[in-house]
Amino acid sequence: MPFVTQFVTLAGRVVPRRVSAVTYGVIAGLLAVGVQVFFGVKPPPAYGICVACHTRDMIAWLVNHLAGTHWEIAPVSLILPLLTTVGLLIGAYLAAVRNHERRKVALGGHWRSFVYGILVVNAAIVALGCPTRLLLLSAYGDMLALLTVAGLAVGILMGTILLSRGIAN
Repeated sequence: MPFVTQFVTLAGRVVPRRVSAVTYGVIAGLLAVGVQVFFGVKPPPAYGICVACHTRDMIAWLVNHLAGTHWEIAPVSLILPLLTTVGLLIGAYLAAVRNHERRKVALGGHWRSFVYGILVVNAAIVALGCPTRLLLLSAYGDMLALLTVAGLAVGILMGTILLSRGIAN
C-alpha cells in the first residue's frame, strides 16, 4: 500500500502524492551511501544502513564505555554510538501508529522470541551483515556477498514452504 506524502510546490501549495515503500527504500539506500561517501566511512564498505552491524556496534560501544571493556567496533563508532537501529525502531513504530497498523502479534514465549532474535542477529553478522548491506556489497561486486544473498534466498524459500505446510510451527 503506497504512503501518502505531502510535497510543497514552488507556489507554496501542499499537494498530496502517493509514494511507495520501494521509493522510500531507494531514498534510504541512496542516503546511506551518501553518508558513507560524505563522512568517508572506511572500512567496511556498505556500512551505512546495516542494522545487524549497527546494533552490534551500539551494544559494544555501550559496554565498552560502561564496563571498561575493549570489544571490537567499526571505526565510525569509536566516538559516538550508532543509533540507526533505535531510529529505525522509532520510525517503524510511528509509521505503524500513523497508518493504524499497530497491533500485538503472538510470537510465542518471550524467551523463545528473544533467543530467535539473538540467533538471527548473530547469523546476520556471520553472513557479513543484514540483507541490506549484503545487497550493497553485491553491488560493489563482492562474490561472498553474492553467495550469501543466494543462500539467504534459498533459506527464505525453504522457511516459507515449511511454514505454509505447518511443519515449522
